[in-house]
Amino acid sequence: MNADSPRLRLSILGIVVFSMFAALFARLWYLQVMSDEDYQVVAEANRVREVQVEAPRGRILDRNGKVLVDNRVSIQVTIDRTVLKELDEDERTEVLTKLAEALSQTSKPTTVAELEARIADQRYSPYVPVPVASDVPEDLKIWIDERQDELPSVSAERVAVRRYPYGPLAAHILGYTGKITKEELDAVDPDTSKPYTLNDAIGKAGIERMYETHLRGTPGRTLLEVDTEGNTIRVIPEGTTPPIPGDDIVLNIDIDLQATAEQALQASLVAAAQRPPRGGDRPNVGKVGSTVVLDPNTGGVLAMASVPGYDPTRFVDGISEAEWSELNDPANFYPLNNWALQGQYAPGSTFKPFTAWSALAAGLITPESTINDTGVFEVPGCRGESCRFRNDGSKAYGLVDLRRSLTVSSDVFYYNLGARFWIEQEAIGGPERFRQLLEEWGFGSKTGIDLPAEQPGRIPSPSWKSQFCEATQCIDPTWRTGDNVNMSIGQGDVLVTPLQLAVAYAAIGNGGRVMQPQLMAEVRDGVTGEVKLRNEPVVRHTIDIPQHWRDAIVDGLVGVTTREGGTARAAFAGFPAEYPVAAKTGTAQVANKAPTAVFGAIGPAPAPQYAISVLLEESGYGGSVAAPIARRLFDVLAGVAPKPEAPLGGNLANMDLEPPEAVEGVSD
Repeated sequence: MNADSPRLRLSILGIVVFSMFAALFARLWYLQVMSDEDYQVVAEANRVREVQVEAPRGRILDRNGKVLVDNRVSIQVTIDRTVLKELDEDERTEVLTKLAEALSQTSKPTTVAELEARIADQRYSPYVPVPVASDVPEDLKIWIDERQDELPSVSAERVAVRRYPYGPLAAHILGYTGKITKEELDAVDPDTSKPYTLNDAIGKAGIERMYETHLRGTPGRTLLEVDTEGNTIRVIPEGTTPPIPGDDIVLNIDIDLQATAEQALQASLVAAAQRPPRGGDRPNVGKVGSTVVLDPNTGGVLAMASVPGYDPTRFVDGISEAEWSELNDPANFYPLNNWALQGQYAPGSTFKPFTAWSALAAGLITPESTINDTGVFEVPGCRGESCRFRNDGSKAYGLVDLRRSLTVSSDVFYYNLGARFWIEQEAIGGPERFRQLLEEWGFGSKTGIDLPAEQPGRIPSPSWKSQFCEATQCIDPTWRTGDNVNMSIGQGDVLVTPLQLAVAYAAIGNGGRVMQPQLMAEVRDGVTGEVKLRNEPVVRHTIDIPQHWRDAIVDGLVGVTTREGGTARAAFAGFPAEYPVAAKTGTAQVANKAPTAVFGAIGPAPAPQYAISVLLEESGYGGSVAAPIARRLFDVLAGVAPKPEAPLGGNLANMDLEPPEAVEGVSD
């Protein structure tokens, strides 16, 4: 036993050693034979880097082919971090100091600390040069090119950036671009054929945002061979692909008509502020206005102006925090807001045609029904001054039917209808019936326009008031007859956007089709120009409006601009009789504020080609201030006046147009 022990121990040791070598051999065989392809791929990935090359964005054009957004070449100064990090500290400081001094001498004040901060910015890929200055002059590019031995890592390249030939014109429609954020990058579909990196531009507002998937080009790809420290050795031709430009977007917008609308709005707001207020009214202090021009048969948006505006070129090279704060300052009336679809206002008497149709649909009246307008309406069963609702100035119009009620803007006619909707609710379908009928015109919901941030407006009702008061703890949640009376003339808690108003007037004009307003007309291939997508008209809802109802409403609206007592007759004096404009003035009253002027119109009646809405906050009366703006637009649309050409650069002072002349003494 003792003699065998050494032999036994050696045998066991041999088995252990053999097993270890066998396991080692098996592992080596697996790594070198079985996993050869896998590790070859990993090794290849360790020495090859893929860099994405951003493609030019597509252009945006108006309906006549005028380029509204394009790309231009900018000289951009960049620093290659992989080269810079190879320099010792003194060399690095010298390079950055020389570059900062050179930039500062070209009206781009720059410090070494600012360059260091940009270089350290983690938003930029380590394999892509970091941009430190844009739009530098050609002389600086030459200076940098000639000093590559003194400025290793620094280069000046020509790159494509966004260009807005008309400056601030149509800015709320076009929008702007900016560097993609991490949140936006995380939201991108990982399988997209147009991937992003953190240094890429993305649409932030307007058409730039809504049609980002079309406007963005397909990025190119550059393969780089790098060493173990990540330094670039060479460009690998195989697998490198060029970028493909994005698609072009053609809009329904007419930029010349857009310029006319913006100029008229701006000039009218300035002129209104200079006029003394009418007796008892607050001073006109309005700084906000908007107007919309639609094709009632297609829903195409021909113009959409919002004041105040902004210049999208400010965003091209990145906007400073101070500039961003300025554009979002309430004291500046939020220039980034598109008030045509974000502003929610009481529509005043422009609401009356829709109250009239609602009363017809509910069976409360016929087109021939009349009342005696004494200038004052008293709610049945109610006593006291709060129960009396008056025409402007308590003016009496005598016997009025539907047509005349629209022409002279008889409040009493509509007060009566509003009260009847409440008093006779059991016979007409309940307390919510008035709201339900008004919502058929698109009020209280978004229009579906192809722009972000649209607001829905509001049509109040007993159920709405109850919920509102529950949420806000208001004093009286009870819906009363007076609420209906106020709603009948577009006051009280009614809110509409100027865009909704234009869509509703368009529906009167086209016979009851509530169209979806559309800005985009076509998408075209950015290289071949081939049409890839065409927007067809979209009918969101059809309203039952018998021909004799429509005839009565349109006739009453034509009287507004053509007949004695018409509240916009003075504004349309001298306009061609063969081009009848059917319209309605409105003046929204808000406590402790100057009146807001509102106007809705279609023309030429009875088969209109255009629908227009105009609204100016705290600027006076609809017939005095808003109607003249619509008149200027119709002058251009009807060919009465030549269409002014939109100025390049967007300086509306170059159009040399007088502000639309306000009409004095108009009551609505």
